[in-house]
This record gives sequence, structure tokens and C-alpha cells, in this order.
Amino acid sequence: MYTYMEDALDYLTDYASKHHIRIMWASLSPITPPGSNFEYRSVVMNSNWHNPKEFIFQLAHEISHVIHGDKGDIYYYHACFTGRESVEYKANLGAVKLLIPYYCQHRNQESIIAYEFETLFDVPAYLNDVVIEELRNYF
Repeated sequence: MYTYMEDALDYLTDYASKHHIRIMWASLSPITPPGSNFEYRSVVMNSNWHNPKEFIFQLAHEISHVIHGDKGDIYYYHACFTGRESVEYKANLGAVKLLIPYYCQHRNQESIIAYEFETLFDVPAYLNDVVIEELRNYF
């Protein structure tokens, strides 16, 4: 049975391909976060990550790093994500913006629920206001 997560993964994989971003999956330690590299236009995802519910948002986040041209190997997983000027916050914002069209594509405006979006993609709670604002901006 084809799941919502698989469909979202296909959406992001297609998006990455259209933007010449390579996605690689590796079985790493369950606590090794994903990473990306702008120079090589690539993302490495950990298929053994301890919380698979985070895969979609993580992938959107890493794609966002590449799209924004964040230089070098990005390995700031344990850095502060909440500072609005931080590279990680901007990648999270990019991830939200990347996932909103997918989330909204088969919904009418009245059925859009920020909490549902955040739950589906395991979006960090501190981004609630961002999700609400970006959903409003979408329409």
C-alpha cells in the first residue's frame, strides 16, 4: 500500500532531481543526522535514523541547504535552530516552504490545518508561527 510518506518522498525526490540535487541514502548510526553539500549538489540521508517520522522534513531541510547555496558540509544538527539568522533556521523555513505546495495540492483553503501539516511532517514546534504564516501566504 502506497503511503502519504512515500508520496511525499517521491515529491521531494522529483523536486531534487529537477534542481540537479542528488539524494543518497546510507545506513548510519541511528544518531547520525543527515547532511548536504552545495558544491556537490548532494544530500546524504540516514536510512537508520532513530525517528523515521522525521525523514520528510529532514530531506526538505537538506534540499533547502543546497537550494540556498549554503557552503561546505552542513553538520549543524545540534546547533541553535531558533535564531532567525542562523543557517539552520533558514533551512527549516525553506523546508516548510518546500512542503507547503505538496500539502496544499489536493486540499481547498478551508481544509488547511497548520497542526496537521506540522504533525504529518514532524515539524519542530518552535516553527508553528512560521507554518501558520507561510500557509496564509500560500493562498
